[in-house]
Amino acid sequence: MHFIKLSFCPMLFGLFGSNSIPSSWQLFPQKFKKGDPNNFGGKIILPQIVIEDLVAAQITPPYTFELSHSGGEFKSCCGVIEFTSNMDTVILPSWLYHQLNITDLTVLTVKYKIFCKGTFVRFLPHSTSFLEIESPKSELENSLRNYQVLTIGDEIYCNFEEHEPIRFTVTEMDRGLSSIYIVDTDLSVDFLPPLGYEEKVEREKSAKRFIERIKKDGEEYDVVKMKENGLYFGIYNK
Repeated sequence: MHFIKLSFCPMLFGLFGSNSIPSSWQLFPQKFKKGDPNNFGGKIILPQIVIEDLVAAQITPPYTFELSHSGGEFKSCCGVIEFTSNMDTVILPSWLYHQLNITDLTVLTVKYKIFCKGTFVRFLPHSTSFLEIESPKSELENSLRNYQVLTIGDEIYCNFEEHEPIRFTVTEMDRGLSSIYIVDTDLSVDFLPPLGYEEKVEREKSAKRFIERIKKDGEEYDVVKMKENGLYFGIYNK
């Protein structure tokens, strides 16, 4: 197991007096195991020393954070589930771990940060199967309860009842903001056409141009014949 040395670990400075209580910590990132429901959210698990530092600094909830490494080249924001990880470790959802381009050598800077409450966010669904959900807005709003902060460019991962998980890119939010707090606020949610939607529509249009129904007397079903060289499909009448 790796341990962070005192020489580059600002989280330990809080032990030496209230005037040096940190607001950021250097931690080794891990991701939640496959199948962990926390992968469908935007919250992390932090070590106990973080909450001790926050309380010592008289910082009250909600506790929200900015995550970064490589001089800020990779950055996102999140909330927290609990403060129970190993002293030098932060545990992240898989989508956030990969979005931050984390490697085995990455040391992640976790910085306490306050975010403005948002009123608007727009998503790009990564699958046309999102259109098959009966009430997509309400389903997504329910999934967003697992998130506290959204950042433009995030590719969040949401789980839906009776449907496969879907990724969404956060493409737009309140003007002038790049991250917003979405708890206890009236949030208006909008969507762009899903990835692959235009291609799907074009395929359906093309299919309609080349398919004709030929009714054959005495048969229980219609035969669908491709006008050009193609296949024959039996479509049963019910």
